[in-house]
Amino acid sequence: MQFKTVSAAAGPYDAALRVLPAGAPVRFCDQALQAAWQAHLGGDPLTLEHRQVLTLRLPLLGGFTTLLLAGFDAGVPAPMDAFRSLWARLGALLAECRASNVFLDALNEFSFASEAELLAQACAVLPLCEYTFDRYRTEKDPRREHTVSVLADGALAPVLAEGASLAGAVMTARDLVNDIAETLTPAELARRCRDLGACHGFSVEVLDRAQCQALGMGLFLAVARGSALEPQFIVMRYRGGGAQPPIALVGKGITYDSGGLALKGSGMELMRYDMNGAAAVIGAMCAVADNALPRNVVAVVAACENMVDARSYRNGDVFPSMSGKTVYVRNTDAEGRLTMADAITYCVRKESPSEILEVAGLTGSVCNFYGKVCAAALTTDPALFDRIAALMPVTGEKYARMPDFPEYRELLKTPMADLNNAPEGGAGGILAGLFLASFHEDVPFLHVDFGAMPFVKSKSDCQGEGGTGFGVKTLYHYIKARGTDA
Repeated sequence: MQFKTVSAAAGPYDAALRVLPAGAPVRFCDQALQAAWQAHLGGDPLTLEHRQVLTLRLPLLGGFTTLLLAGFDAGVPAPMDAFRSLWARLGALLAECRASNVFLDALNEFSFASEAELLAQACAVLPLCEYTFDRYRTEKDPRREHTVSVLADGALAPVLAEGASLAGAVMTARDLVNDIAETLTPAELARRCRDLGACHGFSVEVLDRAQCQALGMGLFLAVARGSALEPQFIVMRYRGGGAQPPIALVGKGITYDSGGLALKGSGMELMRYDMNGAAAVIGAMCAVADNALPRNVVAVVAACENMVDARSYRNGDVFPSMSGKTVYVRNTDAEGRLTMADAITYCVRKESPSEILEVAGLTGSVCNFYGKVCAAALTTDPALFDRIAALMPVTGEKYARMPDFPEYRELLKTPMADLNNAPEGGAGGILAGLFLASFHEDVPFLHVDFGAMPFVKSKSDCQGEGGTGFGVKTLYHYIKARGTDA
């Protein structure tokens, strides 16, 4: 979907969009649209309620267009969430009427956010309404080229481009999460990262098993042992900030999770989704590079499968980490935290970051506790969480902070090793976060457990069944905001 600014409607258009303040008389900023409305419906005292959408056909510029009129009340709680929801509905209606050439009237009549902010949100939502994953279907969904002409000052063109690129990054993450494990192996994930880096403008280095062994990544390689497929330690680097230390992103990259010897009892058909943290950081890197953000960023993915084999790591074994700490493996199905522990240590010791943000769909505990509303975060530095929380209105991605009381840390202790990877105690999400927080050394660290947010089982206006791309917008906007802090 291509967005461009225009000074007036030039037509013909398949559809035109106008969002009005709820209760306000229908009027248009574009002169041609206003003239067409006055000529044919000017006597109608129509007003629209909040989120009410009307569709009608209107003669415009020598043809006919499908006009979508929507009302919006900026006084509702969480108006930006409501605004995104409205645009998801409008995008779904555009998809239904197969509009390829669309005119968007000005968005300059609302005071809760600037015109630039509102346009960025609209451009980040509309492309997602056309997203589909049909790689393995013989009958593909039709693909159309879309052009959206926006009545706005030409100086806002970069805002439209940013919104579109962010939507593209979310769709990249969705593609990765939706693909099957037979195709998206660790090696294929590394190959796609190289291709994306070449396309968007970041470098990619991939360490093989021998290089990981030389670095002492005993936890990552223990998890990888049960698979016939070679592990891939993927390091993506973007340099936009001169000599400053990078922000480090770490994403869980388990391309398939059987549970290992602690074999899962059900739901294994969904375990191709277990690399959603990796998908989020990869998508974020694409958006960061596309928009040339003024920060250095390094993103790390320890990619492997957790499979069952005669060489699989065992429940009850002890393994060394790259940090030197030893870990007692109580549960081989708590594998993601093992791979990411070595990835965190790699970031600390090889990349010297200013801070580390680690993300993963990690525990059933967070899924069960927070449901489909928010993800959970745990941090050693409250300022990190405050910065994430401040972004929730602009991203629509919500987070709750988990506690880190000393009593929880005591549960990680075991006489067998320095740490237990899956202690008993019931607080699985907190314990997983505290386990990972044992490896950041003195670098400010934030752990995010996406919980149930990275995939859905039913379709909605701008979301198909499957991967959501959750986390991409948060990581992008976090890095963008940190660029202004530099």
